[in-house]
Parts: sequence; C-alpha cells; structure tokens
Amino acid sequence: MLFFDAHCHLHDSRIRSDLPAIVRRAGMAGVTHMATCATMEENFGRTARLADQYKAILPFFGIHPWFIHTISSQWRNTLKTRLLASSSGVGEIGLDFTDKNADREKQTAVFEYQLALARDLGRVANIHVRKAWDAMIHIFKRFGRFETPVVIHSYSGSAEMIRAFEKFNVYFSFSGSITHPGSLKGVKNLMAVDRGRFVLETDTPDILPYLPGQARQGLNEPANLPGIVKIAADRLETDASALARQAYENSLT
Repeated sequence: MLFFDAHCHLHDSRIRSDLPAIVRRAGMAGVTHMATCATMEENFGRTARLADQYKAILPFFGIHPWFIHTISSQWRNTLKTRLLASSSGVGEIGLDFTDKNADREKQTAVFEYQLALARDLGRVANIHVRKAWDAMIHIFKRFGRFETPVVIHSYSGSAEMIRAFEKFNVYFSFSGSITHPGSLKGVKNLMAVDRGRFVLETDTPDILPYLPGQARQGLNEPANLPGIVKIAADRLETDASALARQAYENSLT
C-alpha cells in the first residue's frame, strides 16, 4: 500500500534532529509524499530547504492564524515570492476563533489574502478551521467554487456541513484523531464525505494516534499513517487496502 500524508510540519524544531530517520521510516512505511506546511515567515526557508533535500516533501507556505502577530510589513511579498519560486501549496492558513480574545478581523484579512493568492496562482490551500465554521462558509460563498481544490485539514466540523463545503470543491483531511477510542464524530464525518473527497494526514509532530502496542507518549510522524488507515478501515468496516488506495488517489488529484 502507498500513502500520502496530506498535512504535517516537518520543519518543527521538536523533530529537527531526528528528521533524516523520520523521512527514512516514512519511506519504509510506504509514505511517498508528505505535504509539509509552514506556519509563519520564520520557517518558510527551512520548509523550502527540506523540499529541496527530500523529494517526498511537498512544501506549503502560509501564515497560520495562531501566528498572525509575527507577520512583517513585507509578508505578502515574501509569501508570493516563495510560492512563485517552486511548485508549492498555500498553507497552513485559516481561522481559529477558539480564543475569545483573538483578533478575528485581522485573522480574516490575512486568511482572505492568502486564499485569494491560492486561487489566483492555481495552488492548493491547506486550511485550518477551529470554532469558525460559519465565518469560513461565508467566505467560501463570497469566493465561489474553487477551480483548484482546497483542503480542510483534520476536519472537526459537523457531518451536516460537509455537503455545503463540497460544493466549493473542498477536500477533507482526517488525522490520527479518528483513532481515539471515543472518536464517534470523526468516524461519522469520514463516512459522510464523498469517497472522492477525503484524504488522510498525521499533522506531525502533533495528534499522536492511538495505535495498538504504541505508547501514548512522544511525537507523531508520517510513518504512523498506515496505522491510522488500518484503524479507520476497521471502524468503517471496510478493506484497509481499498481505503488507502482511495485516499492516495484523492491526494494525488
């Protein structure tokens, strides 16, 4: 079986010293592609270098909503320059209204600029959404259907919202959170998504999955993706090979 990690952060300082081994283990596990998302200008350079160093790494450049306070006066030009310099996506971008004190207006402005850039350049956008589903759907309605797909990573919205988002050419990524013993919502959502619109991710080094025989400590890595697929298939009562193949084909699309 082949696997495509649709969202991870291989630039993260917590795994920097172990990265060669992480990439090697991913390859041994059948993970052929890893979409690694930058989160702020500070880690654009490292993300680009990793993509140059490892052919399995696909770079994404963007300003994460948690880090909008870090942007420089030239962030728009910096981002566009990075995107034009390589075959890359836009991410991780999005909205996160979990913190009631978050600057929602600034988050929205930064997100909309990046989403428009992804649309205009024909690049895939890798999107973070937390407690901001109504705001996100309103933005999508203003933008209209995307010619190049966008991906909502580690989807945590409702199953009922999936059909509304699919109309805008949205794909839905599911992480190791669906392996949690009590993750009924995640499994329900995966079942609700059109079979041609789901992808799978690890969100490395976070969201460590619940895998048989694996200690619940340490950091996540792309090599855990086959284990996530196996548990997801068991919960969906479907064949793991078929699920992996569909997720892989969707990711390549």
